[in-house]
Amino acid sequence: QRMPRKASEEPSSRRVRARLPSAAETATEPAAAMAASVNAPAAPAQGAGWAEPDFMLGTTRSMVTMMQFNEQKQDYLSCVAELKEGTEEHRRAMDSCHERGAERCVKVAQMHRGLYVKAAQFIASIRGGTGDRGVPRQYTQALRIFTDHAPHKPIGEIAATLRNCMKLGNWPEAPLDDKCTLRWIEDEPIAAASLAQVHRGELQDGTKVAIKVQYPELRKEMASDFAVFKTMGAQIKEMSSGYDLMWVVEDFEKNMTRELDFELEADSGEATAAGLSHLVPRVFVPRVYREFSSKTVLTMEFCEGLAKANDPAALAALGLDPGECAALLCDTFAEMIFVHGRVHADPHAGNVYFRAREGTSSPQLVILDHGLYYDLNENDVRLYFCKYWKACCTKDSATMDAIGQRFAGALRRFLPLILSPWFIFGGTRVSLMEAVAAAQGRLPDSVGIRDVADFVMATREGGANLIGLLHSLGYTRGLLDDLGFSEGRRIASMLRYAIIGDTPEPPKVPKPLTAQDRAWVLWRIALLRCHIGLVAPVAWPLVRFAGATQAPPFWLLAGAPAIATLAAVAAFIWAAPLSRGTLRLQS
Repeated sequence: QRMPRKASEEPSSRRVRARLPSAAETATEPAAAMAASVNAPAAPAQGAGWAEPDFMLGTTRSMVTMMQFNEQKQDYLSCVAELKEGTEEHRRAMDSCHERGAERCVKVAQMHRGLYVKAAQFIASIRGGTGDRGVPRQYTQALRIFTDHAPHKPIGEIAATLRNCMKLGNWPEAPLDDKCTLRWIEDEPIAAASLAQVHRGELQDGTKVAIKVQYPELRKEMASDFAVFKTMGAQIKEMSSGYDLMWVVEDFEKNMTRELDFELEADSGEATAAGLSHLVPRVFVPRVYREFSSKTVLTMEFCEGLAKANDPAALAALGLDPGECAALLCDTFAEMIFVHGRVHADPHAGNVYFRAREGTSSPQLVILDHGLYYDLNENDVRLYFCKYWKACCTKDSATMDAIGQRFAGALRRFLPLILSPWFIFGGTRVSLMEAVAAAQGRLPDSVGIRDVADFVMATREGGANLIGLLHSLGYTRGLLDDLGFSEGRRIASMLRYAIIGDTPEPPKVPKPLTAQDRAWVLWRIALLRCHIGLVAPVAWPLVRFAGATQAPPFWLLAGAPAIATLAAVAAFIWAAPLSRGTLRLQS
């Protein structure tokens, strides 16, 4: 049974434009300041359950990470210093450097655990349409191990935590007996991630269970890390003349406080099971045994025969069709977003599984780890997001601009691209190279990392915090990419549920679309696919030979074959009399 979860002061326009400190600055001034202030009193982390922070511990962990970052930065600079960008030699050097960087990241996460494993899970799972340009594949592949095989603790070190809600006698010094809660528990965890590790066991009545146990020292480590992050955030704000990152730290801390309470996770799991009950047996949420659970222990029904949602080979070995699995995954999470307004914060490969339904080759989606959900019903975000998705699919620029202003303020032009590169034609003056990037399913080169960072901050200024939603969408998109699920099918699935959810009070059990609505969805997706498919092949010749920069209008591209046919017919009609006259002269 797999594992844990994931997770803004309003930035002014001046803050959005402020200069970020360079890597060299962040590696020197803040480090020196932190070292000088190790003995200064640190503000305790907020939220019930946090331990008293150890600033020395947090500083040591962060400085070790910073040294690894500087090593990798120098590695990137030196490995391509004498090489021309775009050459095969440059590409090979960068690939090797990416591999070394990924190894450094793995070592840091294994050493520090906690928040650092959380970051590794994020990098390993999220794609968000950036392709390898956003996160090189060497990093995503190396860090995948942390979705369910992070460093774990020996069972003896978690025994005291288990005793808070179970009768265990003198275990592990002595064997379990019939007076204990458990008949047996395996010494080695079947999964381990950022916050806890999971052991398989059996209750006295023979029920197989998965027991999720929080790492004993986790609260102290996280409190120490957050104390240092707050110090660094304040220093970055001062150095960059107002670029405020404190809301990121504060939001993350608030979400982590919720995730550390396994009683809240039990509540969320039961709410999700109730909301998706109409999808049983196609969707399954394991039962929680509350009598054997606490704030730091979660005892759940054990699920046999699971395969990771991002592993087509494992799914095929179970007799499942990866395409059918992907469609079920996409539909389920689209319903949760557009209809119920509840967003699973951590749908990475360690929390989303499939198994074959008993006696069939049909897939059953198993959703684990319900520690954190985002509520889209606040401020009507769910309703407006339904309208926004429909507007993107219909290229309704006016609606996209109005709702985009509500969501992302001045940087609303980036929101469609973050949701899907296919939505690039919803705006105006689309360049040919941007259209090519959309066809390749990635962000255009004109959108840099700084643009994305500014956009994230602007979502707060726009009156709606979409970070959690975008975060979850990035995770599920990564899973769908691994299963070969096309972008067109993903957009179509979400459009269907956006239509169903486009009402202030959608039905708890979504009703099927009418035949007319289904046909309309197919038509809109066909137009999007056709527009991108027509522009991409002609983009390079237009840039190379005609010096064009802007993509031609859709009507011109769509009408090009008809125009060419009419031109050929006209040329034939015009040339026919000339050819007859030539023949008469020759005769």
